[in-house]
Amino acid sequence: MPGSQPSSDKAPQFRIEIPQLGLPGTLMHLVAVGRSTRIPDAACNAAKPSGSPGDYRVTVVLSRPGFALEPEYKHSFADFVKGDSHLAVARPAFTHPQGEFDQIQIDGRSPDGEFRFTGLPNDRGFLGKIESDPFLANGFSDAEQKAYRALAPSLSYWSAELDIPLNIYQIESVESATGNRQTSALPPYPPVAWAVMPTAEMDHEFLGCASIYREALNTNSPPYRYLCLYKIIEAVRDRRPRVAAEARKLGQNPRQFHFEEIPARVSDVIPWLNAIFSVRPNWGDMEVGQILVPGAVGRSFGFVVEEFLRPLRVKVAHALSEPSGALTMSADELLHASEVNKWLPLTKCLVRRMMKDEFPTQFLRHLGEDGTITA
Repeated sequence: MPGSQPSSDKAPQFRIEIPQLGLPGTLMHLVAVGRSTRIPDAACNAAKPSGSPGDYRVTVVLSRPGFALEPEYKHSFADFVKGDSHLAVARPAFTHPQGEFDQIQIDGRSPDGEFRFTGLPNDRGFLGKIESDPFLANGFSDAEQKAYRALAPSLSYWSAELDIPLNIYQIESVESATGNRQTSALPPYPPVAWAVMPTAEMDHEFLGCASIYREALNTNSPPYRYLCLYKIIEAVRDRRPRVAAEARKLGQNPRQFHFEEIPARVSDVIPWLNAIFSVRPNWGDMEVGQILVPGAVGRSFGFVVEEFLRPLRVKVAHALSEPSGALTMSADELLHASEVNKWLPLTKCLVRRMMKDEFPTQFLRHLGEDGTITA
């Protein structure tokens, strides 16, 4: 994305209106590339979209859960966002007994080293943003992971100690050598018309899957969304042997599922998506790229579930506790959240395809395999 010329050695600042990019509710990243008179042309020309080894600064923007900082379809890079939380750190929300302060200092330590952060209040005195001092990283994603690992324990401790949520709204990283930056964004769900096929009676197993699907969309936690979607996959896979056995008892052939493969070619992805989404964004390279996860392309659903989705489900579940109840790893690990976000779009598509195959008279029954809609 081209950027305007910044007025200092900081990265370019943006406030933009985003069209529908990526699957709704799925974390994505935007990279802003700018040019500054203080940055040599050679550095700008050598810039990589993923960033290069060097110094980075990371900004974490906080928000109060349930209260959006920006209107839908509008996104501001961190310099334009005040941020918000329930944590009062400065006037007028809080006056420290030892004097007036306009920021707080946070020292974090992780296996990656020692990090220093500065917490900045918004106009009302509540902690809104946390900015890191420069540190070495291999790229944007590496910088965000390192900063998160060092900062998250403090956020978790404050949350537990004070009984308040500390929700991360946005993470942004700036490459010092080029001034380029990467920021996170969460595409909203589009408004849709009430256009569904009337159904007189719905199977209780289908309603169970539908209720879990709704729970997945309602949550703002990617790991919990993943667990909900995977639960539907488990439910459908457990149901199929029972349905097949019942069919054999009646002298019928068990149903076959011919469409449960990940497309092998880019040209096949959009027709495949049109058969499972009646409300369709303008499918583009970004959406297709989210679906064609390396290792899953051209593979059967069964292979993808066993090879990738089930092991990830185990890791997410074990991040909370082992069967013994002992906590095994911190849920603050962004590395695991990144892996969840990588697989969420495809997992959602698998769930919709399996629900359509399993409950053909109840789910998407108006939608043909060629994407045509029956009135």
